[in-house]
Amino acid sequence: MIEGFYGPPWTHEARTHVIEFLARRGMNAYVYAPKDDPKHRERWRDPYDAAELREFAALAACCERTSTQLGFAISPGLDIDYARSADRAALLGKIDPMLDAGISWIVLAVDDIPNREGLAAEQVALTSWLVDRVATRRDDVRWSLVPTEYVGTRPSAYLRTLATGLPDDVDVFWTGPTVCSPTITATDARAWRDAIGGRPLLLWDNYPVNDAVMQRELHLGPYRGRDNDLTDAIDGVLCNPMLQARASLVALATAAEYLEDPVAYRESDAWERAIADVGGSRAPALRAVARACCDGPLADVSELPAHRLLDDLARIPTAPPAISALRHELDELRAADAAFADDCVLGLELAPWLAQARREADAGLAALRLLELLPSDEATDEPRDAERLMIHSFVLLFAWAAARDAPPRVVLGPRFAMHPAVVQLADGAPALDVALAVREDQSVVDRLARLALDTYARSIS
Repeated sequence: MIEGFYGPPWTHEARTHVIEFLARRGMNAYVYAPKDDPKHRERWRDPYDAAELREFAALAACCERTSTQLGFAISPGLDIDYARSADRAALLGKIDPMLDAGISWIVLAVDDIPNREGLAAEQVALTSWLVDRVATRRDDVRWSLVPTEYVGTRPSAYLRTLATGLPDDVDVFWTGPTVCSPTITATDARAWRDAIGGRPLLLWDNYPVNDAVMQRELHLGPYRGRDNDLTDAIDGVLCNPMLQARASLVALATAAEYLEDPVAYRESDAWERAIADVGGSRAPALRAVARACCDGPLADVSELPAHRLLDDLARIPTAPPAISALRHELDELRAADAAFADDCVLGLELAPWLAQARREADAGLAALRLLELLPSDEATDEPRDAERLMIHSFVLLFAWAAARDAPPRVVLGPRFAMHPAVVQLADGAPALDVALAVREDQSVVDRLARLALDTYARSIS
């Protein structure tokens, strides 16, 4: 795992809890790289104080106890002068205390900065200098580079410079064909390894991360879309988690099962086990929320269970079996927040989505009540209580408005969502894949409310 998101870094307690949870499931690496730790990126020259260094030492002890390799990432790319002696000394001064704290894996992160001509050569020179200087003190340090170009499957001038200039034992991070890759194949990985000169390759897998433009989403679906033989083509996988540490464990537990045995991995079975492990006595409530929040970069909205149930209902909008099945789904979602009423850590993380789940479920259930009151297609001569139908239509409108007007949290599909879908063009240049980046008007509840209101309108015409 690599704690590499934008947003408030996890607490030390959350970090150690996740490391211990994953270590029991065979995952064996953690890299400290939270973008919004000022001393990691924005103020990278500032030294960590004594209390912070003690926390890093405690983290190292936790990782040693759990047989987890601990990495420390430093991200100076915003303003470093790569050749300036004072900046090089500051960087070395940031690394030395980490070695003293028990960390022997250093990650130089120069990602998420503008590229320019000559940048790769400057990064190669800095990396080589660091490796050589630290080697005079320690010969057991592992080195990794997060490059400025980290997505795609094609070579580029930047990557060719890295390939020919980096020290042989520096491995390189890659996020797959895009930033949050829906699928990653062994063929993709081999192509990228060729682009970096065959050197060791680590997959920085941006799932289940929900930072930056994705903060309105929870990614509670299983790990998926990775080839059975992907692990044969790379040297390691580090998943980037969500801002919510406990909630991240659902997806991370399934990733652990995949990495243990990709061929035998069954995502639905792994997901059920993860829900049981993470949810404990609250597993039914967690399952209900996860079923409504399992879409994201790796899964389309059409795969939401409620979406499939709505497809069934749309064929005959007044069919009792289809109404009953969707009502059961929404009833469980509406009741989920009650299971977390005692302010447990997981419940506090989920709270904004639990509140939105209740609003979305209220609107969906109001739509189903209206549909139940409408005459069926087979009984067009049924008596109709026009005033009652009108009142229920207003109830639906008010509940629907409450769901739409709430602070944006994606539950049962997005009204609008963005993903950072940067890809490589044929010449290696970056571009935005608009189809991957934007999801618009894909709310199950909006579709259900519109179905109910349109069916009502036809019934009175």
